[in-house]
Amino acid sequence: MINGIRLKVCGITSLVDADAADAVGADYLGFIFYPKSPRYVSKPQMLAMKERLPPRKQVAVSVEPTRAELVLQIEMGFDFFQIHFNPQTPCAVINGWAEAVGSAKLWLAPRLPPGVNVYPELVPLAETFVLDTFHPDKPGGTGEVGDWAKFKQHKDANPTKHWILSGGLNHSNVAEAVTATGARWLDVNSGVEQAPGIKSPAKLQAFVLSLHNATKHENPSYS
Repeated sequence: MINGIRLKVCGITSLVDADAADAVGADYLGFIFYPKSPRYVSKPQMLAMKERLPPRKQVAVSVEPTRAELVLQIEMGFDFFQIHFNPQTPCAVINGWAEAVGSAKLWLAPRLPPGVNVYPELVPLAETFVLDTFHPDKPGGTGEVGDWAKFKQHKDANPTKHWILSGGLNHSNVAEAVTATGARWLDVNSGVEQAPGIKSPAKLQAFVLSLHNATKHENPSYS
């Protein structure tokens, strides 16, 4: 935690990158199980890394997983499960995810087009929500800055939930992002990379330094 803000470094593909994220104080390491992503990690890759990863919470990131895929992630021992999905996905399917992993471990990441908000019926199904930048052809990970006003609107409307700000964050805009949104949970990926799937220790350090400098005079409450 950095001055009351929790940080997830997503798209980890190697032990080197996991160690770099650990070195700057990341709270969570994200591993992507979406084959179309340049940061995709297969089951054999994950199992090869598993026992040597630093002691940070691990998040399995997937896109509308089947029950079998989700069970496989559970068996691999992940702490949390971040699921990206179309907001038109039937509630019965989302309920199935919540029942499989538990609402406390489920991070819902709905794709929200402009003008569309998180449906009220989804709010009770998870304790944590990830709001990433909308793209018509991608489930997430665009590297583009999202709608900060929409994020703040959701966070303020449901203050008992955890809201994770994602999308296009980097060392040059993280201070502005936190100030504009009041976010206390951040998700960074391409903004700290030297190439897709390869993290940059220098960019990670610059990101955390910018975040620290922007919040060092605050004493935000955990929310």
